[in-house]
Amino acid sequence: MTKMDRCPICNVSVKPDNLLRHLSDIHPRHPDTLRLREELTAEPGRVAPRPSGVPIHVRGWHVALVILIVLGGTGAYYVTSSVTLCPGGSFPNVAGTNYVYHWHVSLLVHSGSAPVPIPANIGMSQSCTQPVHTHDGTGQIHIEPNVNRLYTVGDFFLVWKKSFGNPTQMIVNITDVTPSPSVILYDQAEIHLFYESFT
Repeated sequence: MTKMDRCPICNVSVKPDNLLRHLSDIHPRHPDTLRLREELTAEPGRVAPRPSGVPIHVRGWHVALVILIVLGGTGAYYVTSSVTLCPGGSFPNVAGTNYVYHWHVSLLVHSGSAPVPIPANIGMSQSCTQPVHTHDGTGQIHIEPNVNRLYTVGDFFLVWKKSFGNPTQMIVNITDVTPSPSVILYDQAEIHLFYESFT
């Protein structure tokens, strides 16, 4: 049968090699714990000797894994650091096809009673593509971000380099709303903006 010690504070039977841990875990605030721990630590054989270090065996796949992690991290750093703002733009360059979503919004702008043409290639150049842009002159806005965020009609006006100004009326999906640049550009939305004079 295993020899047992008794805790000097609570008189519970404890294995000799667990008595120090018992005092620390069960009686950490008892006034005698510190003194008892010092006395028990001084007893020969009470504290088990530390095992000698086990040698580390490095295998080839360990080295390959570390190299892949370093190369992957370096590549990710250079990709993220090379993402720059388009000239005169406000959003990161999103050239590529890793889009979080791809939505289309129809925008019609009227100055007085005349429609205002929305040009093709707003937010697009050879060097970059804004996440909010046009491909043609139909007024269809493409929203193709590679970050998970929503864009507003004000964001499109920023890319278009036009002031949202003070429209007299704003209709979103046949509903009259208070004109605001913070209206979200949702997929398949139709937005009509009416101005007394739009420049």
